[in-house]
Amino acid sequence: MPDDPKAIVRRCFEDIICKGDLAVADEVLSPDVVFTTVSGDVIRGRREFQNFAQQLREAFPDISFEFEEELVDDGRVCTRYVMRGTFMSTLMGLLPTGKEFAVRGIDTFRVEDGKVVEIHASYDTLGQMRQLGVVPTL
Repeated sequence: MPDDPKAIVRRCFEDIICKGDLAVADEVLSPDVVFTTVSGDVIRGRREFQNFAQQLREAFPDISFEFEEELVDDGRVCTRYVMRGTFMSTLMGLLPTGKEFAVRGIDTFRVEDGKVVEIHASYDTLGQMRQLGVVPTL
């Protein structure tokens, strides 16, 4: 079903992020999409989201998401997942370690007229950085 919010959100994860099919962004993201990253930075617009997705895939070419729960309510989708990947290329000034990570996260999306207009990401960045060997473990 093309206007199903859950299916639209799945395409963001699976097609854009995991497969690197950036053209899908034109189909599922509003041109003015607002993406609030885990660090609180705000990425505005479809093209900037595509740049973000490309950088993420370059750093973690095997990135994947295991969906644990998806809740849909009036165009809002909340997705709980486990994200996995291997750090293979520089990201935000951090040199690759070749190490793998697996962290839990919850992202929320707002979908209007068949397009994602807003995304808020939240996942265990400290756990990710520790697993990748970027910060020491306690």
